[in-house]
Amino acid sequence: MSLPTVYGERWMAKRLELPLDWDAGVTTADERRERIRAAIVEQGRERAIAGKRPGQPCETWADLYARVYGVPFQQQPTEK
Repeated sequence: MSLPTVYGERWMAKRLELPLDWDAGVTTADERRERIRAAIVEQGRERAIAGKRPGQPCETWADLYARVYGVPFQQQPTEK
């Protein structure tokens, strides 16, 4: 996971009021990504504005998720 992803992941977790106990290494990157996705859905924030970066348009939570994780946001995770 790249440094911007870690920073973005922690920023999202804090704003979504998720505990950051995963810093202890007891979760995988996939588990953390799914927890973030689930929190966005549970809180109904998919289309809510997450923020705005300088010189950029406003970004929804779904857009932010896709930018940070490099995968499209989905309502339900895909089965493997």
